[in-house]
Amino acid sequence: MPRSATARPHALPAPVAVVAAAAVLLGALLAGLSGAAPARAAAADGRAPLVLVGFSGVRWSDVSERATPALASMSSGAIGTIAVRSVFTAACPADGWLGLSAGRRATDFDGTSAEHAAAACAPVAEVVDGVQPDLARYREIADGDTFSAVPGTLGQALADAGTRTLAVGPGAGIALAAEDGTVPAAVPAADAATPQAVGGYVQDALESGAQVVVVDAGAVRDPADLPAREEAPAAPRAEQVAAVDATVAAVQRAVEASTGAGATTLLAVSLADAGRTAHLQFGAATGPAPGGGTYDGHLGSRSTRQTAIVQTTDLTPTVLALALGSDHGTPGLVGAPVTSTDPGTSAAERERKVRDLDQAAQAVQPLVGPFFTAWGASQLVLYAVATLALRRAWGGSRGRRRVLGGLRVLTVAFAAVCASTFLANTIPWWRHGESTGEHLLAVSGAVALYVVLITALALLGPWRRAALGPLGFVGLVTAGVLAVDCATGSRLITSSLNGLQPVVAGRFYGLGNQQFALFATGALLFTTALADRLVRGGRRRWAVVAVAVLGVVTTFVDGVLGSDFGGPPAILPAFGLLALLVAGVRITWRRVLVIAGATLLVLAAISLADWLRPVDDQTHLGRFVQTLLDGGAWQVVERKAAQNLRILYSNWILSLVLAVAAAFIAFVLVRPRVLGVSLLARAYEAHPVLEAGLTCLLVLLVIGFAVNDSGAAVPAVGAMLAVPLLIAACTRTLDAGAARRP
Repeated sequence: MPRSATARPHALPAPVAVVAAAAVLLGALLAGLSGAAPARAAAADGRAPLVLVGFSGVRWSDVSERATPALASMSSGAIGTIAVRSVFTAACPADGWLGLSAGRRATDFDGTSAEHAAAACAPVAEVVDGVQPDLARYREIADGDTFSAVPGTLGQALADAGTRTLAVGPGAGIALAAEDGTVPAAVPAADAATPQAVGGYVQDALESGAQVVVVDAGAVRDPADLPAREEAPAAPRAEQVAAVDATVAAVQRAVEASTGAGATTLLAVSLADAGRTAHLQFGAATGPAPGGGTYDGHLGSRSTRQTAIVQTTDLTPTVLALALGSDHGTPGLVGAPVTSTDPGTSAAERERKVRDLDQAAQAVQPLVGPFFTAWGASQLVLYAVATLALRRAWGGSRGRRRVLGGLRVLTVAFAAVCASTFLANTIPWWRHGESTGEHLLAVSGAVALYVVLITALALLGPWRRAALGPLGFVGLVTAGVLAVDCATGSRLITSSLNGLQPVVAGRFYGLGNQQFALFATGALLFTTALADRLVRGGRRRWAVVAVAVLGVVTTFVDGVLGSDFGGPPAILPAFGLLALLVAGVRITWRRVLVIAGATLLVLAAISLADWLRPVDDQTHLGRFVQTLLDGGAWQVVERKAAQNLRILYSNWILSLVLAVAAAFIAFVLVRPRVLGVSLLARAYEAHPVLEAGLTCLLVLLVIGFAVNDSGAAVPAVGAMLAVPLLIAACTRTLDAGAARRP
C-alpha cells in the first residue's frame, strides 16, 4: 500500500517488541553516523534503481514552466525527442507500451494500414490476478507481422534475473509482463487514481528495494486530430497534458523522498502519438545513465546516431542495461541504450534543439509528397522540351547553338536539384512561417539558391570546355555532399525533401535507398568523366587505377559510413565492370561470375567484421548477420518485397518518370531524325568511356533495385540525376562539332 494508506499492525509479545525497538534504534543510529538513510543506499549490486514514467501524446511544444513545471524541470538532466513509429504511421498508446515490452515494433491492431487510419485506439486492459489478459493476443498479432516482435521480452528478462519490479497502471502491466503474461507486482489504475497515490506506491517500492518501477501516467489524445471512429475525450488537450505533468511531479517527489534524485534514474517518455499525425515525442532523463555517469545534455543512442533523437525500441535495452548491466545478453533487441551527449549545455539551448527537431520534421512532412510529384512532373516536361530542342532545327546554325546552350543550362540545373535538396538544410527554412505554404516558399528558395550556385560552377568552371565536364562536376558535388554528411552525422539528410524522415523511423543516419541512388550514381558519373579524360589523354592505366580507387572509396562510404547493406552489392559489380571495360578486357560470362563472387565475398567479410563488433557499435550490416543467425532472413526478404510492390503501385510518378526516361533515350538520343545520326553514337565516338559508364550505371541501378527494400525508387531517382546530365553532354557534343577519336 502507499505511504498515505494506514493499517493497524499486529500486536507483538513484549520481549519481541523490546528487541524490535532496539533494532530500530540501532538502525537509526547507524544511519545517522553514515549520513544517509537506509532508503538512500544503492542496490546490493551497485546499480541504481530505475523509474520509468510512460505516457503518450506529449510533445515539447506542450511543455512550459508555467503549464507543465514538472516536465520542464526535466531539462536539468538530458532531454530529447522520441520517434514512436510502430507498425502503422501513427502509434496508439498500446503500440508504445508493446514496443517497450518487445524491444521491437509491435501493435495491438490486427488489420491493414487503411483500416488502422480510421480505427479508434483501443484502451489498454488492466492486469487481472497478476496476468496481463491481452498479451497472448498481442503475441499472435506480432507473429503475423514482419518485425519479429516478441511481447514480453523485457518482463521475461527481468523476471529471469530475479529483478524486483512494480507496474503502476495498465500500460506498465504490458511493459513488465513476462512472455506468459504474468506480472510479478502490479497496481491497478483504480488504486492509483490520483498523482498522490501513484507517488506513494513509487516511494514504497523504492524504499522496499524495487529495482525497476514503471508508471503509466496516462494518454493525451488530441480532439482535433483523432481517427474518424474515435470519440473525443471530455478534457481538452491542455488539461490532459497537465494531468500527465501532475503524475510526473508526484513521481519526482517520491524519488526525492526515497532515494534522492541523484541516486535513481528517472525516465519520462512519451511512447505514442496523440492522434493521426505522427510527431517526435517528449523524452527526458535524470540520474545515473547506462555505462556510468549521469544524464546531462541531449539524449542519444547508437541506433539513431542523432543528437536528441531516440526511438521507442531504444528504451528496452536502456531498462535492461540499467537493471542488469550492459552485458545482459537479451536476444532480439534492435535498439541501443539511451545515453546523453553535449553535457554542460544550458537548458534553454537543449529545449531549443528538441523543439527545432520536431518543427523541422513537421514542416517537411507535408512537402515530401508534393515535391516528388512536382519533381517527377518537371522531369517529364524536361524530356518534352529536350525532344523538341534536339529534333528541330530553328534559326539556322546560330539559333541552334542558342537552343542547345539553353538546353544545357536547363538540364544541368535539373541535375543540381538533387544535391540542393540536402544543402537547403544548411538554412533553417522551417523556422520561417508556420503554414505549409510559407514553408514551401522558404524551402523552394533555399533549394533554388543552391541550384543556381551549382549550375554556375558546373558551366563556368575550367571543366566547362569538356562535354563530360558538367556531368562529372555535378556528379562529384552530389556524391560529395552525401559522403561528407554521412561522415559528420547525417544532419543534412535528416528532415530534408529527399532525405530521411525521423517520424517515419525507417533510418536515422547513413544512406537510405534514395540517397544511395543519388550517391552511387553521382560517384559513377564522376568516375566516368575522370576515366574518359585520362583515356583520351593516353593514360589508360591511370584511368583503370582511378576507377578501382574510386570504386573502393564509394563502397566504403556507402557500406561503412552510410551503413547501407544493399549498396555494396550494386556498387562493386558496377565499378568492377567499369574497370575491366576501361582496361579493354573482353567481358565473358566467366568474368561476370568472378565479379559477382568477389562482390559476395567482400560484402560477407565486411558484414562479418561488423557483426564481430560490440552490439551497440554494429551497423545494419552486422545486424543483418545476426538476423540470419536468428532465422529471420525470410521475414526481411518478405518485408523488402512488400515495400517494393507498395512503391510500384502507390508512387506511380516514379514509375512513369523511369518509363519516359527510357523511351526518351531510345527514341530521341539513339535515333534523332534531324541529324541522321545517333546523338549517343556521336557522344560515344568523342568520349570512349561514356558508353562503358552508362552500361555500368544500368548495372548499378538494376542491382540496386533488386537487393534493396524500397528498391523500386532506386532506378527512378538515379535517372533523375543521370539523364539530365546525359542530355547536357550530348548538347555539348553537338555544339562542339565533329567528334574526334583519340
